[in-house]
Amino acid sequence: MARRSGRGGYLVAGAGLGVAAGVALGALVLAPNMPEGSGGSQVSAGDVESESQRADIAEAQAASADSVISELVTGAVADTLTDRPVLLMHTADANGEDVAGVASLLESAGAVDAGTIALGESFFSREGADQLKSIVANTLPAGAQLSTDRLDPGLHAGEALGSALMLNTDNGEEQATTEERGLLLTALRDADYLDYEAGTIRPAQVIVIVTGDSDGSGEAGSVARNLADFAGALDSRGNGAVLAGRIRTAADTGAVGVLREADGNGVSTVDSVDRSWGRMATVLAVREQLADEVGAYGSAESAEAATPAP
Repeated sequence: MARRSGRGGYLVAGAGLGVAAGVALGALVLAPNMPEGSGGSQVSAGDVESESQRADIAEAQAASADSVISELVTGAVADTLTDRPVLLMHTADANGEDVAGVASLLESAGAVDAGTIALGESFFSREGADQLKSIVANTLPAGAQLSTDRLDPGLHAGEALGSALMLNTDNGEEQATTEERGLLLTALRDADYLDYEAGTIRPAQVIVIVTGDSDGSGEAGSVARNLADFAGALDSRGNGAVLAGRIRTAADTGAVGVLREADGNGVSTVDSVDRSWGRMATVLAVREQLADEVGAYGSAESAEAATPAP
């Protein structure tokens, strides 16, 4: 189990300005002018316009700071993951630019590309849960075991894929044979649970999962919990896992937020992967996982710092 990082992280000036202003604006929009005596908040159109302007200014300042940081992040991560195999996964709602940005920085860090797996919408859905569990149980690599205390589909899928895709932490050897890995991946791809380019997947030391911006509210709650379970199970089968999403994923019901509240969680989390420094934090969190440490990074209140210290 990874331990909490004792190193201080970097705070990025202005990182939360856009978020804070946006929340303020959202509060005003949700509480418009109400007739007197209605008990509602009295907010004028001028107040709304003022808050809107403040939000625009804060976002512009944050974007300007991020553009400067984007010129520096490549050097900050250079050679931090030399010869370390890292596999990249992304959920169906992940932004393509976020995924490409993380992949580019992993390459800059010197990581060995262990492949990219796209997780389909059905992978974490309630509708796809029974078939997913059946496929996992029937294609489990020899020697791998699934939890008997908890039968959650995300957990079992993570345990199976972790055993198939991650290197042994003790000796660095593959936990599953090429044939076993191929059987599991092919079965899941044929059932539209995931997709990947044939011949590109190899076992890794750390798996990075890039997700979207879901806060896990309403019906999305089960998806967020399954994703959190999945990431935790992957982490339990190898050197570690990193889950990176946008700011709303850090809500209490979002996947990042659920992981941050989980007892004994060993997954490093990033809640601002749409920012250059958030992508840098994701790559540096991989290095942290390899050192058997864990941290929470980004703009949300639950984050320990914006990024790990380079």
